[in-house]
Amino acid sequence: MSENYRKAVRDARRLARTHSNGILSTLSADMDGWPFGSVAPYILDFEGHPILLLSDLAQHSRNIQRDSRVSLLAWEDEKSDIQQSGRATLMGRATVIEGDATLRDRYLRYLPQAQEYFAIHDFRFYKLSVERVRFIGGFGDIHWIRGEDYCLSRESFDAELVAAESGAVVHMNADHKDALIRYCRALGVDESEPRLVGIDPEGFDIATRGGRLRIDFDAPVRDAKGLREAFVRMARTSGAGRDDLPSTVSG
Repeated sequence: MSENYRKAVRDARRLARTHSNGILSTLSADMDGWPFGSVAPYILDFEGHPILLLSDLAQHSRNIQRDSRVSLLAWEDEKSDIQQSGRATLMGRATVIEGDATLRDRYLRYLPQAQEYFAIHDFRFYKLSVERVRFIGGFGDIHWIRGEDYCLSRESFDAELVAAESGAVVHMNADHKDALIRYCRALGVDESEPRLVGIDPEGFDIATRGGRLRIDFDAPVRDAKGLREAFVRMARTSGAGRDDLPSTVSG
């Protein structure tokens, strides 16, 4: 695996993590397999697979029930020339999954506007199991990425890290708001009420007035102990300058 390919893999996964809205393409049941595009909010799980909350009454859900092959397009939206913007098309099969309290909590931290949907019984979680990715980092920077390369392996992090996420988010928001403010300021974002919304093996996301701020760990974390150590290291360096905390702000 070349370094150029490794970088494309990291950049594709990072782009998908940075955004929460995409274009979901399904194969139309009514139009005999014609492509059908619709707007779809999503989050990523720890491995990098998109999780979507879809209504059984929606056309795309009916399409998935007939043919589970789908794609989800995510793109950078801050550039005026979209041809120069990064974008990733995640291709795979969408299947219904059981949504437990942990998944619901994580989904609502990222997409709180979806709260009312849980009162409607025809909404269910779907997982898009990524099999291939088309990543374009900009003009001429084009890659096909294998699904097994794009997704983090289950062996790369412990189950306890997933279980620890919700408590860590609550703890950081309740007891370490000052650290969150410093993380933002180190990246040139003046935010008095930052809110940590999610953590994964590669970094974490902070909600600000200007959009969501993505901050990478200096190295992937494997377990709860590694997570604590990563936050301590970043708290110590967050005043050192912008280059210490790679980031992206999404609207």
